[in-house]
Amino acid sequence: MEIYPEKGRYLPGEEILLTIQCNGVTEHFRISVFRMDACIRVFNIPRTGERTRVQLPQTDATFCGLGVLCETDKGEAASCAVDIQEDTRVFRYGFLSDFSRAEASEADVLAMAKHHVNAVQFYDWSFRHDTLVAEFDDYTDMMGKANSLEVVRRKIAACHKRGMRAVGYGAVYAASEAFAVQHPEWRLFARANEPIRFIDVFAIMNLQSGWREHIIAQYCAAVDAGFDGIHMDTYGFPKTALDTAGNIIHLEDDFAPLIDRTRKALPEATLVFNNVGGWPVQRTMHASVDAVYIEVWPPFERYEHLRQLIMTAKQAHKPVVLAAYPAPFRLDTPKRALNAQLVLMSTIAAHGATQLWFGEENAALTQGYYADYARLTAEQELQLRAYDDFFVRYEELLFDDSLLDVSMTHCGWDNEEYICNVPYSVTGEGGKLWLVLREQGNRKLITLINLAGDDSSLWNVGRNTHNPISDIMIWVQAFSSSVKAWTASPDRNHGAAEPAAVTREQGANGDFLTVCLPVLERFAILYLETEDRQ
Repeated sequence: MEIYPEKGRYLPGEEILLTIQCNGVTEHFRISVFRMDACIRVFNIPRTGERTRVQLPQTDATFCGLGVLCETDKGEAASCAVDIQEDTRVFRYGFLSDFSRAEASEADVLAMAKHHVNAVQFYDWSFRHDTLVAEFDDYTDMMGKANSLEVVRRKIAACHKRGMRAVGYGAVYAASEAFAVQHPEWRLFARANEPIRFIDVFAIMNLQSGWREHIIAQYCAAVDAGFDGIHMDTYGFPKTALDTAGNIIHLEDDFAPLIDRTRKALPEATLVFNNVGGWPVQRTMHASVDAVYIEVWPPFERYEHLRQLIMTAKQAHKPVVLAAYPAPFRLDTPKRALNAQLVLMSTIAAHGATQLWFGEENAALTQGYYADYARLTAEQELQLRAYDDFFVRYEELLFDDSLLDVSMTHCGWDNEEYICNVPYSVTGEGGKLWLVLREQGNRKLITLINLAGDDSSLWNVGRNTHNPISDIMIWVQAFSSSVKAWTASPDRNHGAAEPAAVTREQGANGDFLTVCLPVLERFAILYLETEDRQ
């Protein structure tokens, strides 16, 4: 049995429809709806066949996640979550890359809806990077992949039906060699008479030339063709080059003006810019983008590096997306790949960001060329979906930017605001419990990630199966009693919140709350709220 939302995102006040797929024997389903730690509605519905649709009560909340538990007469249970957002405050990015005539099914878009994707990057959909929309229906792209413009339009419509924005890929400075030969004065050069190419396929063009207005016109043509916006891609290299006259061009000077000029041409479009390896995010994140998007490559190899990238990007006060491609799905065993991805997605969510990794029909990105994706096994997909459900269910906490990260200032050395009894770190050190500490006033959110069982601190390698951590004690400085204390994990009880045992004691430097967690499997959150603001 499974239950899933029919849309990746629902708008406030919109009819919320779920589907229950059940092959077992039952006449009724009991539906329980949760918001954070509270059960807000319980009702029964009759089964209507192998698939039964459920309508949830409408809500005017502009931003919230709901948890839904479905139980049968026979004691079977399944759960899911529902994302309600007025806008994409949490930008959950997926991908499509197959647009051939054989792509008649919409199962890929439904698969993304089950994982709450609300924006889809249409990767390499175009005819040429310099001529995005083909003049004919069937064509081959610059990498030799067969595409159909009719299929592209059908996929756009499917995304809209599922509550997703369709974002067309459009590199900011790549052109075909044939186009570049016609416009040699628009090229960038490594040295005199030596134009720059990428993988010997794409000519790199100069945004300080007529190319800028040309590519913006192409973005407008893509939106006219049905896209909701543009994914403005870069390749990371070059960062500095020469123009046709031999003048030095610093590319980071050109990106923000390009973004803002595109925004002027397309005021309603969704714009995403690729900061490859975090460059030059501090120059582009304040431009007119709808999300701060960073493609992660070495030397950003450790969990702590992901934290650093997110913390920098959050200064723009926009959604943050890391394109962190889990290579273990291509290079390691299925189990070790799954272990690594569960830790990776937990790391990113714990810091209030999202990950581009999932798309097509239950596929994972493992490298920069999206068409070479890896299929997930059914077991992998179900466990990964449970985590995506969890991140949506508790998005009001995980993506609450008023909860400031105090991990590096309130724990360790002579900092006694937070103390833990088991080996831990606040920097994602392998072999230990990783604590992410966030607070605001009388509210505290502690995220726990289990890195025990594997000494690696590298995010993009396979991981051994974790060792559960038992009897975790956390001491939290507090000057008043707790009014709320609960914990939740995607690894138990369908992600439901459970009361946490808390006692208040006196310490040498003031009172503190003692919280006991009997066991941590992989990932959990602990929420504490005291009776007054501190």
